[in-house]
Amino acid sequence: MEKIKDKISIITICYNCASDLERTIKSVLVQTYSEIEYIIVDGGSTDHTPQVLDKYKDSIECIISEPDEGIYDALNKGIRKASGEWILCLNAGDVLRNDHVLTDVFSNEIPAHISFLYSDYVLTYENGKTETRSCDRSKGIVHHQNSIYRRDLHETYGYYIVTHPYIVSDLLFFLAIPENKFLKINTIIANVQFGGVSNGQWCTLQRWAAHIIYGKETFPSVFRQYALMKIKNLVKLILHIKH
Repeated sequence: MEKIKDKISIITICYNCASDLERTIKSVLVQTYSEIEYIIVDGGSTDHTPQVLDKYKDSIECIISEPDEGIYDALNKGIRKASGEWILCLNAGDVLRNDHVLTDVFSNEIPAHISFLYSDYVLTYENGKTETRSCDRSKGIVHHQNSIYRRDLHETYGYYIVTHPYIVSDLLFFLAIPENKFLKINTIIANVQFGGVSNGQWCTLQRWAAHIIYGKETFPSVFRQYALMKIKNLVKLILHIKH
């Protein structure tokens, strides 16, 4: 297979989220950038997701629809099917920032030693309000949907670990990659939908553990954050009981 410079494989994983999926698909299909391979991995949805996939099947290079072992198993399936030099994992419900964002990203020369591009991200709440949040690799803060990285990184650092209820495999993969391979770009890649499993407290605990292991935070700092979280939860519980 002939390698196309700066070809990007966009991988969307989904399960029973038809309306969210269609919004994501549309944001990919309107891109002005031409070198896109779109891969969707569905976990065997039982809602209207199959109808959405059928509607857009002629514009999607690869559709996998079968039961899987969770988020990271689905991502690994998509990555193994990918042929692009670059990978972008865009979850169902998240959308590319605008129709020319990938053109903007690849219009600049990317240094040969750079294997990972990332940006800040825009968080979109249910009421439509948005908030821009900062990412910083030096602090261990890299957001999956706003990361574009070379596919061959998986050959060196492995695929995502599939372990339940493990939900920080992407962070561990990112932190394993040397920091000098990262480049933060000014172009915000995607709008991210609020919610999902990564917002749970158990995910926060795993993220803190990863940060301690990789030296991004100290144990005393994490302990203070943990204590504050527990206090806030206790206050919420007391207020709820009073009402």
